[in-house]
Amino acid sequence: MNPYSRMIPRLNGTEIDRRFDYYVDLVRKGVAGFIIFGGELETVREGIRKLQAASHQPLIIASDLEQGLGQQIKGGAIFPPAMAIASALTKRSSRFQIQSSNLELLRETFKAFAVEAKYAGINTIFAPVLDINTNPANPIIATRAFGEDPETVSFFGCEMVKVLQENGIMACGKHFPGHGDTDIDSHIGLPVVRKEITALEEVELVPFRNAIREGVKMIMPGHLCVPAIDPSGDPATISKKIISYLRLRMGFKGIVVSDAMNMGALAGYDEDEASLLAVKAGVDIILHPSDPDRTASCLLEKKLGTGPLKRFVLPKEEKSPPDFTEHQRLSDKLARMAVTVEGERRTELSKPFLLILKEDKQEKGSFFIQAMKKSFPDFGHMAIVQGDEIPWSQIPKDCDLLVAVFSQIRAWKGRTGAWLPNVIGALGEKTGTFISFGNPYVLRNVSGAPRIFAYWDARPAQKAVAEKLIRP
Repeated sequence: MNPYSRMIPRLNGTEIDRRFDYYVDLVRKGVAGFIIFGGELETVREGIRKLQAASHQPLIIASDLEQGLGQQIKGGAIFPPAMAIASALTKRSSRFQIQSSNLELLRETFKAFAVEAKYAGINTIFAPVLDINTNPANPIIATRAFGEDPETVSFFGCEMVKVLQENGIMACGKHFPGHGDTDIDSHIGLPVVRKEITALEEVELVPFRNAIREGVKMIMPGHLCVPAIDPSGDPATISKKIISYLRLRMGFKGIVVSDAMNMGALAGYDEDEASLLAVKAGVDIILHPSDPDRTASCLLEKKLGTGPLKRFVLPKEEKSPPDFTEHQRLSDKLARMAVTVEGERRTELSKPFLLILKEDKQEKGSFFIQAMKKSFPDFGHMAIVQGDEIPWSQIPKDCDLLVAVFSQIRAWKGRTGAWLPNVIGALGEKTGTFISFGNPYVLRNVSGAPRIFAYWDARPAQKAVAEKLIRP
């Protein structure tokens, strides 16, 4: 009867050697496993191998790999976000369609996620995201969702579940019962899903229901207030009514893992209190406790979380490295296919000038600029950062103005303030083409000018957008 067996603490891959004694001590105390953040591939791989060898039972080694191993581990391939993958591989007519050749690409992609994760020693991927991004103002889901409707999200989510689990990886659908129709990042505050139960059953719950039918082995409730299921206002993570709904109404019999317990949505609770409430509600695993020893003591004191946890068979160790180069080529191909153009340019580019809008001081757009200069050697550009005024005097009057917006979805960032939409609005009539290298919804109020959506800002996406502009 060991409360450690109900916890998955954080493991920093960059510290796995330096703090190995700490991690192996947690293993000997009986932790269920670890969630991996960062680190170099071979170092992390060797560290995980040693931790598994020190454990009396298989460890759950998990990671947020929504975009493949390279999202967390240096040396792995990184793929476009979910919305970009869906954009690359589907056609929209009166109904959802995907060509058989594109279905093969999709399955190759998810298989690449699985084989790279297994090589690193990771056996659980916290994906697919089964949220439906129905709220354009959502600051934390957006491009992490496969789409804006139940059909798209269900199809891609179920394919991801099937391919990952066929290849020895436990999939985890998140964030039950749906984080898509919210306007608060649950890392920062408590989002409220203000829908009646009928609306939830027709939209938000559909991908989860389908994933359960597909056999998903793990589901993560979000730190979400859902009054239609639990009028008390308790977040789903600690709500007995919401966990019971998942178990009894949805028929889920697998592992329920909490979202990270250090997130701002639970700021109104002491973390150990929240962990106790989560276990009482029916959560099987507490994720990312800040102090595993303290949380274990609290659970033991209350005699909670001490029952056995259903274990799983570990996949066979992948001794031969995957073809990372080929996987990156596949990622580059998807990035090119994903680029979406809405509207037509009035004239061909003759004197393009680029204005970059960005939310931080990091360099942005270098790959795009390099690609454009191959066709336009005198290609001019400048950048402004959040809070800056539009430098009208420095923008050539006779140019074809391109405006590239770099607005990424990331945890703890929160909502975009008024600066970005105000600047986009002021640039509207002067701009020949708007480009979104990230969140597509930042351009939702643009009218008249063509819009190009890349969904992320990696090198292949920037080069693909340049190709669209040069050879439309």
